[in-house]
Amino acid sequence: MIPLGELRVQAVMDNLRTITSFVQGIAYRLNLSEKSQFEVELAVEEAATNIIRHAYAAGPAGDLSLRAQADDERLSITLTDWGLPLDPSQVKPYDVNAPLEARTEGGMGLHLIHNLMDEVKRETAPLPGGPNALTLVKRIERLPPGAHRPSTLRELQAIRTVSQIMVTGIELDELLELIVHKLVETIDAERGTLYLVDEARGELVSRVLMDQGGEIRVKLGEGLSGYVAATGETLNVRDAYQDPRFLPTFDRLTGYRVHTVLTAPMRNPQGKIIGVVQLMNKRGGPFTSRDERLLAAMAAQAAISIENARLYQQELDQRLMERELEMARAIQQSFLPQQVPQPEGWDIAAFWQPMRKVAGDFYDFYPLPDGRLALVIADVSGKGVPAALFMALSRTVLRFAMSLNFPPDQLLDQANQVILTDQQSRMFATVFVGYLDLAAGVMRFASAGHLPPLFYQAATGQCRRLKTPGAAIGVFRDVRYGAETVTFAPGDVLVLYTDGITEATDEQYAEFGLERLETLVGRQAGCPAHTLVQRIIAAVDDWTATDDKTLVVVRRV
Repeated sequence: MIPLGELRVQAVMDNLRTITSFVQGIAYRLNLSEKSQFEVELAVEEAATNIIRHAYAAGPAGDLSLRAQADDERLSITLTDWGLPLDPSQVKPYDVNAPLEARTEGGMGLHLIHNLMDEVKRETAPLPGGPNALTLVKRIERLPPGAHRPSTLRELQAIRTVSQIMVTGIELDELLELIVHKLVETIDAERGTLYLVDEARGELVSRVLMDQGGEIRVKLGEGLSGYVAATGETLNVRDAYQDPRFLPTFDRLTGYRVHTVLTAPMRNPQGKIIGVVQLMNKRGGPFTSRDERLLAAMAAQAAISIENARLYQQELDQRLMERELEMARAIQQSFLPQQVPQPEGWDIAAFWQPMRKVAGDFYDFYPLPDGRLALVIADVSGKGVPAALFMALSRTVLRFAMSLNFPPDQLLDQANQVILTDQQSRMFATVFVGYLDLAAGVMRFASAGHLPPLFYQAATGQCRRLKTPGAAIGVFRDVRYGAETVTFAPGDVLVLYTDGITEATDEQYAEFGLERLETLVGRQAGCPAHTLVQRIIAAVDDWTATDDKTLVVVRRV
């Protein structure tokens, strides 16, 4: 036999990688097939591991040497030293320093080694203290001419390349295409395809389709890719046309002939299958178990890439939505009065705070043609953007009806009819409208199912709840709205509010309540309107509010 190389290292576990690299170098020189190289690596690693763990377990580690030789047909690798030889009659079952022949238990894992190698020779040193040796012999099976040589370094470089690009700003489609091309190049296949799961349609849809035009859609469970997506198994098919799961339709359309196919699932970090990677027609022979492991590793990277890209897109969408909501908030605020009117003899304040960026609550002040001031507060059903859009519609309809000088009850009736006719959302709004004669202090008002405003009378020190018949606008067509009148004396206060004030709940789900609001208004009615608003809001916030809040205070001074 011709010597190929020799390695001597300390018998410690940290040197297993060096030993494996030595074996890989020998396999490269001999052009071993992937199967033969894998079996030799496994056998040498097992033998070396047992020497390290058993021969020197009771003391300092000695040296372990490997010597490789070969002829045209066989590879021989000898591992030395096995430990110190002792008289077998003096050896106990678990004596770690006993030679191999003397051990009755523990041993060197030779059962597996015998399964992998053609021949295993054991030699004990003739003199005490001399080395022991284990020689492993394997028949040489070389790669066929033109076949792709497996390269661990090449595989690691492919994974490293993809890992580096994953953290850059590359687009998802470009990254997935790169992964497929790297797989095809590294495993030496002719073509590759990457599919993603379309859950809505129960299909796989091709995202990367090398050297092929158009889009491929496959039902989950159909074809090789559909089977892998449905079961999560990795398929290594050596003859596609002999596998009943294979769909030859695309071959017939393109003229391309598929022979060998390797297909692996892509799972996200939660274990859910989100796609499939498929390679076709490996050059030089069928796909191997090594190819399966590499494809599984790269498929895992592809899945992480997809999840990262989706999360990034969600973040972009969220930022875009935040900007759009900020714009919507600004637009909605523009619908509210830019200044609170302060007529002579009156003190008015208002507060508006949405639970989200936008809200369905709104208030309004509108000067009527005859000099009166219209006061409006409303609460739209729902939350967020839909409520904000309906708020804009309701405000526009109400203002138009005011411009036609309808009295409060007729105004609500007209608004109800228009909204029922023009909108299809099935949303509704409660509304309170009051026309205040600033000179006389008389207010004519009507309510469309809104919470009853509080009218504090300074003369009695009591709050009166202002109620009139009528349902929310946008619900029933045949509704009768009633109107009433109230007169302000100096010191009297009107408090308009939405349910975010009275229905705020604490940790025990107890509501702030109308009675508590009445008590607070009664105690603070002598304050300026702005101060009264601040104190009501502070009390509600202390109670823990979770809704849109709108408040209007009108005080005659």
